[in-house]
Amino acid sequence: MKRLDLTFNSGGIPCEAWLYLPTGAGPHPCVVVAHGIGAIRQVRLSAYAAKFSAAGYAMLSFDYRHWGASGGVPRFVCSVSRQLDDICAAIDCAAAHPEIDAKRIALFGTSFGGGHAIVVGARRPDLAAVMSQCTVSDCLAVALKAEPKQVLQWVSAGLVDQIRAIFGMSPKYIKLAGAPGESALMTRLGAEQAYEAMLDGPSPWRNLIAARLMLTLPLYRPITYARRVRAPLLMLVCERDEICPAALARKVSALAPKGRAASFDSSHFEIYFGELFEAATGEMTRFLDDHLAAAAEVMGRAPPSVGAFARRPG
Repeated sequence: MKRLDLTFNSGGIPCEAWLYLPTGAGPHPCVVVAHGIGAIRQVRLSAYAAKFSAAGYAMLSFDYRHWGASGGVPRFVCSVSRQLDDICAAIDCAAAHPEIDAKRIALFGTSFGGGHAIVVGARRPDLAAVMSQCTVSDCLAVALKAEPKQVLQWVSAGLVDQIRAIFGMSPKYIKLAGAPGESALMTRLGAEQAYEAMLDGPSPWRNLIAARLMLTLPLYRPITYARRVRAPLLMLVCERDEICPAALARKVSALAPKGRAASFDSSHFEIYFGELFEAATGEMTRFLDDHLAAAAEVMGRAPPSVGAFARRPG
């Protein structure tokens, strides 16, 4: 497996990416990865690259604007609309690379990125396949089940951050993952430890997020896009998911014209490790084998015309 460092632009801001290439001559089918909220390329994605590469697939991972090595200030700001645009720019970057077969690009999103995968899948009919794991399908449904005390913490911090943003001040940050009762986006037991366990060594990851997201997050409902996903869609459902209800993920698969669900006896974070990780990545590679090979035969489009990207030795 070879890794190349790439840079692409999204909204005029540089985004840093890694393109993992399998052995053998290209052009290769490729999986573009949309990570979970607050995560960056060094959060467990190298393990997925190894699995996809061994199966003959390239993989492109990247940092959203405002996160990791990508540009954008202030830092640790999560904008849904910007992240959706970043994913589309990453797909275009992969499609324009000479080592990649633009007719055989799949999108894989996990957690918050799993919700993004559904929305982008609805917007991008050129995708050969879409995969969504432990999916944030409906933020309104999740918010309605939250404890009133936690909702009050979220709204209070969000208002402070939004006011600071209006006056050009530095953000009001809360923890991305914390213990129950803390002012944090995720307060399930073990969430903070799970993020730390997924780090691939030293990285710019920080357990922080700008609180302004909490004011608009309940409006984000990827499930409403499910019917418009025309590509084959695989939902990897964690049946014991304590953050994203499994029933909503199964509903997404039922709504999508070519959707199906694969069930795993997993919590939200367990699927990233051990036997569950092996089972989930095995399911994904079989799904890719079924649909990316077929895509080369039925999709007759040319690669999109995009701006040049920078390439550095990796």
